[in-house]
Amino acid sequence: MITHVVLVQPKENTTSAEMETLIEQIRALKELIPAIQSIQVGKNVGRLTQGYTYGLIAQFASEEKLKEYLTHPAHQALARELLQQTQIIEFDLAH
Repeated sequence: MITHVVLVQPKENTTSAEMETLIEQIRALKELIPAIQSIQVGKNVGRLTQGYTYGLIAQFASEEKLKEYLTHPAHQALARELLQQTQIIEFDLAH
C-alpha cells in the first residue's frame, strides 16, 4: 500500500476561488484515474501549518499504481496548473 501525501501552499496571487476550483479538480481525478483507491483533499485546520493551508492524501495498492497515477495525462495537466498557483511538498509512504 502507498499513501501519497501533498501539502499545498497557495501563492500570494492565488485566490480562494482558484483554490476551490483546484480542489474540485483534484477530487475529480478519482473518476478519471482507475489507479486511485481513495483520495481526500481539503483545508488544513491545524495550528502548525507553516503556510501549507491545504492538503491531499491518496491511496494506491502499489508503487506501480502510484506510477500510473503520476504519469496519467489528467494528473499531469492538473499538476502543471497546481504548480503555477501553489507551492507543494509531497511524499509517499510505503506501508
